[in-house]
Amino acid sequence: MDEMSMLRETFETGDAPPAAAQQRARAALQSRIDGPAERRRWWRVAVPIGAGVATAAAVVAAFSLNGVEKTEVTTPPEAHQAAATVPYLKPVSAQQYFENAAWTAERKQWTDPAPEQFMYVETRELRNPPAVENRTPNGALVPGKAKYRTVQMWDRVDGQVQGTIKNGKLVVAKQGDGGGYWARLTWAQVAKLTTPAAVKKFTIDPGGPVGMDVDALAGQYVLPPAVQAAIFRYLAQQPGMKVNADAKNLDGRPAIGLGRILEGYLSQELLFDKQTYALIGERMIAVADHTNRADDGTSYTKKGDLFRQVMYRKAIIVDKPGETF
Repeated sequence: MDEMSMLRETFETGDAPPAAAQQRARAALQSRIDGPAERRRWWRVAVPIGAGVATAAAVVAAFSLNGVEKTEVTTPPEAHQAAATVPYLKPVSAQQYFENAAWTAERKQWTDPAPEQFMYVETRELRNPPAVENRTPNGALVPGKAKYRTVQMWDRVDGQVQGTIKNGKLVVAKQGDGGGYWARLTWAQVAKLTTPAAVKKFTIDPGGPVGMDVDALAGQYVLPPAVQAAIFRYLAQQPGMKVNADAKNLDGRPAIGLGRILEGYLSQELLFDKQTYALIGERMIAVADHTNRADDGTSYTKKGDLFRQVMYRKAIIVDKPGETF
């Protein structure tokens, strides 16, 4: 099979891809087929989790999750020949968007962390005041009372040490000290989730005392590229996945929402950048009125009520609590 036949199979039936895309694909395929091993490897720029798609530009900017430019790295000529486009230039289904997101995730630079290193995850969240947030049952965000908060967390990769910011100060605690306990997956659990099948197995049996919703795992851990890509491909296989092409991130940035309806009235979405397909946030919003009667009280939900809105700002490996780059 020649290179152009491969290209045609990559796209759905219909209009042929643009000539420029054909030329890029031919160059990338030819380089991988004919070039020596050193030239077949992707040249990766030092970027944190969630960075954008590789391009053929001579200078590539490195971004954090909030899209703020951090540094510039000049790439060699080999990178231009290896550059390629996302699998779907004009995605229309949730499955195609997830595949583009997986493709992007796989092109991040990565080095496995040492046991003593920490995952640093920084988010910007819309949260109710503590008095409302701790109420049982807890409901939607209260308009006019919900406030923006920056949340910074440092978790040692073994899950035994955690750092947080409380009252403006860094507080570091060890698992079990003073009665403190938090649920964290072990690195061994996280690192093996490199295929959709492994992710599916994890949802059935986490292989340890702690499990986690896959959607939450995607944003609350610093994941190896293969793991993040596997999660996206697993989610693409789930029934009922929908596309919200008019979603917005917490900062107003246009986004693609990919998610499903839970309990018949809640839409849970992961938010992706429209240009790079990088994961940039999440939200949960009511899409129908609902009355929930439970032992701890009755709550009423109105269509449009927002339950969760989070912007992923940074997710990187650092050496100690307090470090942010």
